[in-house]
Amino acid sequence: MTGPSTEPSFLGELERLSADADHCYLRSGGIVERIEYGGRTFYSKYRRLDTPPNDVLLRQHLRRELTLAIPLIREERGDKIFIDYTGEEPERFLQTLLHLFVHLGITRYRLYRGERPRNRSVVLFPGPQSLEELHRLGSRISEMLETRLAKTWRILPDRRLPEAYNILPLPYGYIN
Repeated sequence: MTGPSTEPSFLGELERLSADADHCYLRSGGIVERIEYGGRTFYSKYRRLDTPPNDVLLRQHLRRELTLAIPLIREERGDKIFIDYTGEEPERFLQTLLHLFVHLGITRYRLYRGERPRNRSVVLFPGPQSLEELHRLGSRISEMLETRLAKTWRILPDRRLPEAYNILPLPYGYIN
């Protein structure tokens, strides 16, 4: 858990991650919205707040009093790709992913701790691109990872998902 000694420095990181967000999402204990999209039905546990993340919300998130997420796309564009790993071998996953990044020439990314001890969150910063371009890069990374590892991750944004699912749950700390 993030303690008082690490909270201020990581708070700045969360502020940078969410700087361009004009709204955020708050995770609820149950389903808050039913979404029909692309012939499928989705049930969201995140409630949209029509306010950008602020210092109070970010501190509450770090203290694990609530869970915040930020949108990855706006008007069919975005500038981040989120990789959420939930498997049993986080070190092997990160080692493979970092090797893949070298191979693909990806240099702008950050590694974070997720909500649970073995969860890892990786955020890539490819710069402003269309949803289609972000989806294409994410799919390529996923396909290359699948040649080495069992699929225990998700990559967003994904054009097959509604906007309310293309969100980045804010991380809780850096990976040491």
